[in-house]
Amino acid sequence: MRPGPELAQGNLGFSGLLSVVGGVLLGITPLIGALVLTWWLGAYALVFGGTLLALAFRLHSQRASAAHSATPHPA
Repeated sequence: MRPGPELAQGNLGFSGLLSVVGGVLLGITPLIGALVLTWWLGAYALVFGGTLLALAFRLHSQRASAAHSATPHPA
């Protein structure tokens, strides 16, 4: 069952409303907003960096195991 265009329009409207509310809040209290944005960007960078590191180690181990299994063994 695929979601229809009504769900996409609802999500688009909701994210637009959140953007407007966030913009108004940043306009009212710019110093607190800047501090919060800094914390959110820092948290995002930590999570994204950790995810990239985990994926890199997984890819490295898969590549190493594929290279090990692809080497011919002398008979």
